[in-house]
Amino acid sequence: MSILVDASSLLVISALGIYIHAIFLSISLGFPWIILALLYKWWRTGEEEYFQATRTVTGVLGLNFALGAITGTLVEFGLVQAWPGTIFVIATFAFVPLTLELVAFAGEIVLLVLFIVTLRKIKPVGSIVIMAAYLAMAALSGAVIMTVNSWLNVPWGTQSLASNLYPFLPSYGPEAINPIALLKLKLALVGQLLTGGNPASLIQNPKVASSVGVTLRDPFVAFGSPYDWVSILHAVNAAMIFGISVGLVAYSFSFFKTRNVTYLKLIRAFLPILLVLMILQPTIIGDSMGKMVAAYQPTKFALMEGINKTRTDPLIAFLGYGDPSRSVIGFDSFTNACQQLNGKTLGDLAQIANVTVGTQSSLSLKQLCSTDVLSSASNLTVVNGVFLSKIASGIVALVTLLALASLVFDFGFISRIGRKIFDGLGREKAMFLLSVIFLVGVMMAAGLGWFVREVGRKPWTVYGLVYPEELITPVPVSPIVLGLFTLAFALVAIIGLYGMYYVATRPLKFTELLDKGAGAEK
Repeated sequence: MSILVDASSLLVISALGIYIHAIFLSISLGFPWIILALLYKWWRTGEEEYFQATRTVTGVLGLNFALGAITGTLVEFGLVQAWPGTIFVIATFAFVPLTLELVAFAGEIVLLVLFIVTLRKIKPVGSIVIMAAYLAMAALSGAVIMTVNSWLNVPWGTQSLASNLYPFLPSYGPEAINPIALLKLKLALVGQLLTGGNPASLIQNPKVASSVGVTLRDPFVAFGSPYDWVSILHAVNAAMIFGISVGLVAYSFSFFKTRNVTYLKLIRAFLPILLVLMILQPTIIGDSMGKMVAAYQPTKFALMEGINKTRTDPLIAFLGYGDPSRSVIGFDSFTNACQQLNGKTLGDLAQIANVTVGTQSSLSLKQLCSTDVLSSASNLTVVNGVFLSKIASGIVALVTLLALASLVFDFGFISRIGRKIFDGLGREKAMFLLSVIFLVGVMMAAGLGWFVREVGRKPWTVYGLVYPEELITPVPVSPIVLGLFTLAFALVAIIGLYGMYYVATRPLKFTELLDKGAGAEK
């Protein structure tokens, strides 16, 4: 007799796959900046060492792109298998963004191959244009994926639908949906949950789809969300920072190991880019992200800041609302807001949509609201702790990068202080140590930030509207399948990272392809 486990176990594997894919995606967004900086220096100085470095980084980027495609396919396959109910999202709000993602992915392939085969065969400025176009396609790919995720966090285009169920939620943009159709679907899903049925199988039923009717009126509405645009900047910029930091560690290690000043010159080429991106992240982009969360995800903001009871806190109020005199809303206020639904039932909503919900018609909407608020509040300690750890990691990363920059560039008095502090270690060792601390800080800030983003919107998968239980597969899974998925992701990650290390340390093996494509002399 085979042993089966609940399909929810697949969610752990999906999360693992997403984090692994994010590593390769970040390198795909960060390394083009390094290549562009090196190409620019080669163009302006004509020094061969910049070109040789460009070829090596290109080799690593090429292999990384393939690994990103592999892990991305595994993740998407796993998500659809574990979350078949997401077919509804894919077919409506996510349809246009995911279509654009396919276009961007195809563009990345074409432009990366074109860059490889024309490197040195055309003028450096031509290669710069091609690589910049590749970076734009990579950024577009990340942006539209974030649009889908942003819609799950803030279901833009549903207007007041969520606030009818949870009065503390704001209106989510224009009414781009057929509210009756979406209400019918919501009631059908809730009815399935209450009777012990499986909502995900309901979504896939053609008869149900036919009875609900067309849900979405504007397939482009997800792009109109202000939360989406800030999320794109926040996530894509973070990915670029992480990707560049990988290259920084590699060159710092080479400088430490060989004491060859060529590596210091290469670091100087792209470090200013990293400094600008890193300074922008917390000061402008991160601040805007926090304000968007406060405006559109009040429960998540309360979780992040650890606000159980509404109170006066000028600093948090200023950061979240831009007004230090405002009270910071806590879970007691959310519970009180649920009182507005007193006396209203599921049957009242069903009557509006002309749907029969049977014995569930007496379900109190006030009870539904209060239960979900309590469920969200149960995550307060963990989300608040993770959020504070994320902030601390980001501060450590920023301070470390500034200290490293003081060793690379001459900032006068500041550089003299930095070099004096690290005088005992030596410049090479200090730079390598600081680069590793910076990479760890960036990795922790990004990873913990994503955890806060995903867990913070619970108990819903689509914030305020759809529960995980309404999307997850009803099919039990064998532990062997879970093990194979885990092994596949682990092997791709380990072999892929080693492969990139091999290409980076033995560039001549890969650059034979570049030489043939470019017609360069060996």
